[in-house]
Amino acid sequence: MSMKKTITLAATLLVVQIGLVVALQLGGNKATDLKTPNTPLLGFTPEAVTTLTITGPEKERIVLQKSGSGWILPDFFAAPASTEQVTALLARLAGLKQGFAVATSAAAAKRFKVADDLFERHVVLNAGDSVVGDLYVGTSPGFRQIHARRAGSDPVLAVELSTFEMETAADQWLDKNMFKIKEEEIEAITFAGFTLQHKEKAWQLADLSEGQTTDAKAAGDLVAKAADLTIQTVLKPQEVAPLFSAAPALQYSVTRKGGGTVDFRLVKADGDYYVLKQSERDLYCKVHSLQVESLLKVNRDSLLAKAQAAEPEKAGDDNPEKAEEGSK
Repeated sequence: MSMKKTITLAATLLVVQIGLVVALQLGGNKATDLKTPNTPLLGFTPEAVTTLTITGPEKERIVLQKSGSGWILPDFFAAPASTEQVTALLARLAGLKQGFAVATSAAAAKRFKVADDLFERHVVLNAGDSVVGDLYVGTSPGFRQIHARRAGSDPVLAVELSTFEMETAADQWLDKNMFKIKEEEIEAITFAGFTLQHKEKAWQLADLSEGQTTDAKAAGDLVAKAADLTIQTVLKPQEVAPLFSAAPALQYSVTRKGGGTVDFRLVKADGDYYVLKQSERDLYCKVHSLQVESLLKVNRDSLLAKAQAAEPEKAGDDNPEKAEEGSK
């Protein structure tokens, strides 16, 4: 090929490339939805979100709804959700960037499971009645990465996200610490047969007899366990409420500083768990047996300091010289 023909061919290829770039920029191709790689993918403000809906591949769905300063599961007994967990996911979604497209075709959307009718997760964010984020999440191309596609857009992206952060089971979002009470907020805690009060920076038994003292460590351990009950799930009231017609296996009350008392009642169920009913919430919750049985082992006597060792005999009685004289 002559030099002249080579130059002509190169020039033709350059013109074609320039033409393609111009066509992509001006022709309205949906692949240009990606703008710049660092542009936010969804572009919403986490604090503005009032409802988060996650749908799974079998159309299973979880709804998380803002309530006051926290979040609830409206379709799961309106139980409290983990605010920390919801906030973390919203921050992750808000931080996703446009990046570069992996593919743009409808066939690719199905292959990577980010199509409207074939996906691993469909996440919708609402601020009131307005949708502020709509994302399809699919297969994983690598560690801590996943394919995603913004609803109404063709580009399929690889973003830093995981389906484990978007579970559709209510238990995975439930606030398991909803009954936790900070120890510094407690004035007293009462069990059958005894009361512990917070005095002089320590927990002490009320109504001690002369010479009795409280085992500070044992008392502190008991308060820590009673104030930090964690639950496993929320149970259907119609199935477990009848259990409370009998006397509870364990009952205690926590008095808060400044007033107000919270009652805890626990009954044994058929299985390795107890059912908890706490006076501040209209919920029946499952608690593992180990937590309850560790509380059942404690009584007033076990919270008393052990008696001091008997005083040694008088020194004169132990004098070896006198003992020797006595033997003569």
